[in-house]
Amino acid sequence: MTRQQERRSVAERREQLIDAAISVLAREGIGAATTRRITAEAGLALGAFHYAFRNKDELLRAVAERLSRGVEGVLESSPADPTASLTAFGEQIVQAFWGFVEQTTELQLAQYELTVHALRDPGLKPLAEEQYRRLTAAVDGALEGHPEVPDGQARHDLASYLVSVMDGLILHRVVEGDADAAVRRLELFVATLPALADRVRRQRDGNPVATG
Repeated sequence: MTRQQERRSVAERREQLIDAAISVLAREGIGAATTRRITAEAGLALGAFHYAFRNKDELLRAVAERLSRGVEGVLESSPADPTASLTAFGEQIVQAFWGFVEQTTELQLAQYELTVHALRDPGLKPLAEEQYRRLTAAVDGALEGHPEVPDGQARHDLASYLVSVMDGLILHRVVEGDADAAVRRLELFVATLPALADRVRRQRDGNPVATG
């Protein structure tokens, strides 16, 4: 067997194990996600695990990486129109994000399971923090370049807010399992974007923002 074939085989096993870990996390939770259970789910011998990953924590990091790369990829490949109004621009970003969510509901549930676990494990806590940092950075990058979006901290705060709202919408979607209800909630959120756009413009221009 050539080295290239060996590398391909290891890469394929890595993907099988990541797929299996996502399924086990989503269906049975972190307590069931042992290396033995995950390799069985993948249809691999237990010994195959350590050819692909050093330990289970490395596999869990790979699960988180898949989610981060997925969001980054969909926002990069479906760029919003910078000539559109800020409201329409924001809606394009939200819809692109949500399209990825609907295609990966099992991954989304696994991510919540993994995040809660990571927060309880000092060694893995940076994994949860890095995941939200990357999600925010991906949305920040999607917002960059629109003439009505301010630069710097204001844009970062806007991106963080969008990620936070989407996070709640995603969790409700995976808990309830009703795609139609999720779309209605998403439409309500999109309907608030004009007010959000106005607030962003006021902050950019240094105008006071009404709080009452």
